[in-house]
Amino acid sequence: MFGLSSISWNVQRTVCLALTAAIVVTSLIGGAYVANHAAHPGYSVTITQLA
Repeated sequence: MFGLSSISWNVQRTVCLALTAAIVVTSLIGGAYVANHAAHPGYSVTITQLA
């Protein structure tokens, strides 16, 4: 019984670690995409001096 419980605990811990890593990677990729998209809005601004 202890062996089965130990294997189950290791599998659960491994799956949890994999899911956590996937969530972190997805968040970082999403943040990088949003930051890149915000940095290039698709239009330009021209500053003109009137004097």
